[in-house]
Amino acid sequence: MKMIWMVADAARLATIREDLGELGAKGYSVFPVSEGSGRTGHHAGDRIHPGGLVAFVIVDEDASAIELFDALVSRRDKAGDPITRLFLLPVEREA
Repeated sequence: MKMIWMVADAARLATIREDLGELGAKGYSVFPVSEGSGRTGHHAGDRIHPGGLVAFVIVDEDASAIELFDALVSRRDKAGDPITRLFLLPVEREA
């Protein structure tokens, strides 16, 4: 099992949901991120630090998760999105 963890530009939330549906994701969870800071600056979704963030978590079998990860990276790059980051992680245990 693998987990895709994606920290995304909140402005792309609807598009990413559509992408996940088109790509056949079996399920996902979305969490609002109230604040973050990194390579693309500080994001707090306020007037001083615009640009809200959301976090997606998707867990799937290894082969499916790798294929979905690659497709999401491709779509992010094609959209010219400099904010969204994706990570592919092993799922150590599941209960």
